[in-house]
Amino acid sequence: MEQKTPDDGQPSAQSARDRFLASMKMTFDMWHDGTGYDLDALRQIPKQELRSVEQMLIERSPRDWRDIEALAQIDSDEARAVVEAGLKSSDEHVRNTARQYVPQQESPADRERLLLESLRKDDLFGGLSQAIDEAAEFHPPAVVEALVRGVLNRDGQVAIHFVALLYFIHGKADEPFDWNHRPYFLKFLTNVRVERIELFRDLCHQLGIDSSKYVR
Repeated sequence: MEQKTPDDGQPSAQSARDRFLASMKMTFDMWHDGTGYDLDALRQIPKQELRSVEQMLIERSPRDWRDIEALAQIDSDEARAVVEAGLKSSDEHVRNTARQYVPQQESPADRERLLLESLRKDDLFGGLSQAIDEAAEFHPPAVVEALVRGVLNRDGQVAIHFVALLYFIHGKADEPFDWNHRPYFLKFLTNVRVERIELFRDLCHQLGIDSSKYVR
């Protein structure tokens, strides 16, 4: 059945709220494609109905990056406070989204601490890929140190991405994962300790890093 609209041709206020709430129901495609909530519908919700939607977003747990994006659009005092709190979330997706809206609020020390935690323990499908993207543009010495140690100690799938990023940071590649150097990066896929150490020493030699600090 065709949806009825008011005389001005715009969807009804109720339909806007319903459409937004429907968009909050997570599907595999939304998760896989990184699709956010229906922000166009959110903009059409009248103020008298928006408060209940805002409260629903605020109370959601665990909070998703989509909630942060929607609250940033609402932009009330309470919504802004939640967005700012997202800068300290353990979820890298939430932090990255919050950073888009309140970058000036984030402490560089907090950003470094959370990034280091991710580089040291997260896996590629659990926040690490986002941490790698962040480290490409934000890499104080402690972050570079974590990448170097990760090349030596983390599993091969992670090591190849850390090597690629170190190549980029040290000016030996044009992008964070330069496919021109892919054959070399893939050598680090090995989890044989002796082979990894040999490759690590070679990498350190190329980048001007003292490998003896890490292996004897």
